[in-house]
Amino acid sequence: MKTTKSLVICAGLLAAATVAALWAVPVEPAEPDRVGFPADYQAKYEVIRVSNRPKAVSLGTIYANERAASVKEMGQLPYPEGSVIVMEWAEPLKDSAGVLLVDANGLWRKGKVVRIDVMRRERGYGEAYGGKRVGEWEFASYKTDGSYFQPPAKPAACAACHQEAGAERDFVYRGRFPPGEGN
Repeated sequence: MKTTKSLVICAGLLAAATVAALWAVPVEPAEPDRVGFPADYQAKYEVIRVSNRPKAVSLGTIYANERAASVKEMGQLPYPEGSVIVMEWAEPLKDSAGVLLVDANGLWRKGKVVRIDVMRRERGYGEAYGGKRVGEWEFASYKTDGSYFQPPAKPAACAACHQEAGAERDFVYRGRFPPGEGN
């Protein structure tokens, strides 16, 4: 009886510690971050696409480092090793009546950046995603200060989604290219 009570208490303490660890701030990755937050992406990377995302009411700006930006047509795929693609998500600006402000190209004007998703392609990357693997890409999602929006262990969901982009597009939805089916 005493052993059973001790086991129940230990299990309860373990569960409480697990919950506390899950809610701890800041978020610490369960595994190393091999993607890396590119703090200087706005200055050093090329903007390769900007698009309104009506379902999410956000403005997406895609940046690419020099290696990724070198791919200008589908025939050059796959992206070279060392490619980094950044998807910056921003709230669109609104006027005093709450109407979205639009630029001369019909794009929403960029307001506060709220999230930065990054994908990096290197030899051997993606193995940890198992059946959700998309080539040699790994993913991470950051807040604007470089802390994690989602730690490296979570972006297997990003990989699973990018499977839909297809191997013929090197698992990249848009980049410079027109959208594929379903995106």
